[in-house]
Amino acid sequence: MAGRKLVIIRQRRMWTQVRLAEEAGVSPTTVSGIESGRISRPRFGTLRKLARALGVDPEEFISGEGGSSSPLSLEWAMSSGEEEFERGLEDASIEGLSSLSRELDEEQGRLRRMYGEARGSEQRRLIKTMIRQVAANSGSVEASITAHEHREPDPRPERHSPREEPPGTAPSSA
Repeated sequence: MAGRKLVIIRQRRMWTQVRLAEEAGVSPTTVSGIESGRISRPRFGTLRKLARALGVDPEEFISGEGGSSSPLSLEWAMSSGEEEFERGLEDASIEGLSSLSRELDEEQGRLRRMYGEARGSEQRRLIKTMIRQVAANSGSVEASITAHEHREPDPRPERHSPREEPPGTAPSSA
């Protein structure tokens, strides 16, 4: 769990494993081992160094151990596959969809700022790819919000066709 979360947070910063290792003062082998799961129970001191370098709380790496990441979170949206993402939106509440929409909007703004500060065409290309993914996810969330708002309870009265009328009753005229 810590490894998966570390990958997501590191990639959001657009850092390589080597860059994170240098910033945190740990070896690249340690970063790779945690991310791949070879180091399944990293020392808290190591997680604290990695978190400090990434500008996050160390608890982010270990929260929810044993469970899945919270549904409709930015991390979930960015790491889930297209099918899983769409399924997750289907049964979501309007509050959850609205919250995710805000997170995606904030992430798109952050990425646009990063694009303006990017050095080199390779980094710009990576940022553009992430902007496209966030925009696609945002569009799906907005469509789900619209569908949710137009969803009405199904208060259709029971109707019977003339064939279904009980014997001995005349069909009603419309």
